[in-house]
Amino acid sequence: MSSLESLSLQQKFILITSVAIIVLMVIIGYIFTQRESHLMYNEIRRQGRLLAETLAIPVINDLIYERLGLVEEGGLIDNYVTEIFRRKDIDLIYIAVLDEKGRVISHNDFSEYGKTYNDPLTRRALESNDTVVQRFYDDRSGHDAFDFATPLSIGRKRWGTLKFAVSLEKVEEEIRATVYRVITLTFFALLVGFGIIIVLSRRFISPIMHLAKTMERAGGDMLDVKVDIKGRDELALLGQSFNRMIDRIREANLELKKTHERLLQSEKLASIGILASGVAHEINNPLGGLFNCVQMLEQMGQEEGFRREYLGLIKEGLDRIESTVGKLLWMSRKGQREVEEVDIGQTLKDIYLFVQYRLRKRGIRYVEDVEEGLTVLIDRHDLQQVLLNLVINAVQSMDGGGELRVRARSDDPGVVIEITDTGEGIEEENLGRIFDPFFTTKPPGEGTGLGLWLTYEIVKNYNGEIEVRSKRGEGTTVTLRLGRETP
Repeated sequence: MSSLESLSLQQKFILITSVAIIVLMVIIGYIFTQRESHLMYNEIRRQGRLLAETLAIPVINDLIYERLGLVEEGGLIDNYVTEIFRRKDIDLIYIAVLDEKGRVISHNDFSEYGKTYNDPLTRRALESNDTVVQRFYDDRSGHDAFDFATPLSIGRKRWGTLKFAVSLEKVEEEIRATVYRVITLTFFALLVGFGIIIVLSRRFISPIMHLAKTMERAGGDMLDVKVDIKGRDELALLGQSFNRMIDRIREANLELKKTHERLLQSEKLASIGILASGVAHEINNPLGGLFNCVQMLEQMGQEEGFRREYLGLIKEGLDRIESTVGKLLWMSRKGQREVEEVDIGQTLKDIYLFVQYRLRKRGIRYVEDVEEGLTVLIDRHDLQQVLLNLVINAVQSMDGGGELRVRARSDDPGVVIEITDTGEGIEEENLGRIFDPFFTTKPPGEGTGLGLWLTYEIVKNYNGEIEVRSKRGEGTTVTLRLGRETP
């Protein structure tokens, strides 16, 4: 069965159809041979019965003449029997005339005179008042034969029995010739049928196989495939439908990609909105210092040393503001994915600058344990988006303070990043849904339900893994596994 399953559709079609033709021809040949054999045997029986009953009439007359002494005993019957046996149109094995007790009174073989036959064929013939036809195997010829026996009777007076056997050798030869003809016919029918099968398979099966291979290629995200359409039959309609489907899928994928990008950008903007208070704090602190510097310069700006010192402080404050705003714009930018070697420790430091105000405000202790020089091949903004989403989720789960611990270590062939919080945790029935789009347990205004979904999508795009372990009231640990090779 496994070998049959490994064959192609075209090979299965050829094999099954060929076997069906052979089986059909064998059945038809068997039925035809059996029918011909039956007809031949019935014809032999009919002709033999007719011959027996025809020969019985002159034999009875000869017996009566001999019994009345009108002719010499055995003369007429012997001549008649000998003449019948010598005929070439009848394959007689023997012909004999028996008296009422089964003793031979005439035979084509003179050595059989006077013998009394007591074999089953003779006993049944002597007991019957009608013509009896019996089949037996003739040892001398090595073939089957029919034994015919008819009573020699007038009224109730039985004068004896006429008995002869006809060989079935010629009938068997004719049957064998019929079998050979059937085999030859089957062979030619198989050749013709095989040719027809090849033509049909190329006409009907090959287009289906071509369509199947094209569909298989399309299953590998190759949506630029097309099926060549020939004719106007159902296969051509199927090919047209497939081409239209591919076009619709291609358009849908493009629209889905655009939608995905819009959702990603929307989530980035939502994250930036959450960080607005921290960013404002990062900007307000240097702004306050800048105002103080300006006031001091207005009062004591005449001294060159003093002026140079405060201008340096102003420049430092402006650089800090520029850096903060630049990072904010950098996170919200649109663009193509640029995979590069990104330092995980530096990325975490950049993220910390955005969330430190919120950490202090909620009384959350931040602990970072990152291997020195740990890098990963990824788009810098994708990694920042992933880590920022996870850190924000952790912060939002700890209203009453707690500890946020970030670990990153090498784990051949990639890296492992763990983000653990001591927040309220996740209900067990919700663990399987946290990566579903628009699913959130946060209060209105604090979450879009897209952060973890987009995080999951980004991680999968890099052939990474993300795992969440959580228990209600005991906190949550999110584990990221990312490779060091280009996806």
